[in-house]
Amino acid sequence: LHRAGIPNYLINAENDFVSRSRWVTRLDLPVTDSTDGAALALLLSGLELERAVLMPCSDRWSNAVADLPSDLKARFPASVSEGPAIQILTDKDQLRSTLEDLDLPMPRTIPVVEPKDLDVVSDTEITSFFLKPRDSQSFSQRFRRKAFSVQSREDALARLAEMHEEGFEAVFQEYVAGPMDAHYFIDGFVDRHGAVKALFARQRLFMFPTDFGNSSLMVSVALTDVTPAVDSLRALLPRLDYRGVFSAEFKQDERDGLFKLLEVNVRPWWFVDFAAMSGVDVCTMAYLDALDLDVDPVLDYTPGRRHMMFTQHVRALLELRPQKKLGCREWLKSWWGASDAVFRLADPMPGLALLGRTLSKFGRSRT
Repeated sequence: LHRAGIPNYLINAENDFVSRSRWVTRLDLPVTDSTDGAALALLLSGLELERAVLMPCSDRWSNAVADLPSDLKARFPASVSEGPAIQILTDKDQLRSTLEDLDLPMPRTIPVVEPKDLDVVSDTEITSFFLKPRDSQSFSQRFRRKAFSVQSREDALARLAEMHEEGFEAVFQEYVAGPMDAHYFIDGFVDRHGAVKALFARQRLFMFPTDFGNSSLMVSVALTDVTPAVDSLRALLPRLDYRGVFSAEFKQDERDGLFKLLEVNVRPWWFVDFAAMSGVDVCTMAYLDALDLDVDPVLDYTPGRRHMMFTQHVRALLELRPQKKLGCREWLKSWWGASDAVFRLADPMPGLALLGRTLSKFGRSRT
């Protein structure tokens, strides 16, 4: 946003590395990340800003912004979906149901309300499934992980009981067979008229943790390399009357070659600047669209650019090297010349703060 000449303000519940950027003005407000549009309305009504575009950066804030009353939407416009679209995409069971209705490729997914719902999976295949929360953001904050793998039926039942005790609903989803680099992401933007104005494809090369982790190194790929995945999104998003930025994760199943949709982020994501540096600036598109201005389409870019999150990639090396899956020389070669998701010479403090936080966590885990 700074590169686009757009002043930006940060409302954040935590004093984390984002607030260290020289390009943002932090608004110190008593704020708790919430899905409640009424709570957000109360927060916004006290701001001295006459008018500003909202850009929610979490699932909860996306739901809250969509739920704002009309008078505040006029004062604080946003390029987000009206109606149930955001709720459907952020709720893993509602997403499952929608994908089934559209007959789009996805992993085998079973809604779990009570323990007996696991009975449809045999003992021989149960370890090829995992428990996935319907509400990913809250689950991640509570358990510091994205999902629970299971070692047996008894383990699955114990994990499910733990989730239910903490108030989390779940689905039971099959692992999609294939290596880390079988993951592909389609990022993009849909304007207020329902037109897809941007598409950007990237392939995961490494991740941490290696079971349910985040990407540590990516490479941009041509849209023609992931045509089936693009086709799935072109069927899904209009069905939901979707509007705004998105990032959809697919994994190509090595058993049948299908690109299976795992999830859709309805907000800016960790690697959003990768798209912008490649010429697909979805954040500026969202800003213009929120103000009812025209958005020029961008559907072309140069494949082969690499982008990383250095702190995550160091942790990937530490996990993979003992397994003899990644050596130091190969690791150095993998990221040499790649841009970084956070660190910038012109604005170094967020990257340094993130590095410090990561080292501190690593030190605690060693003690």
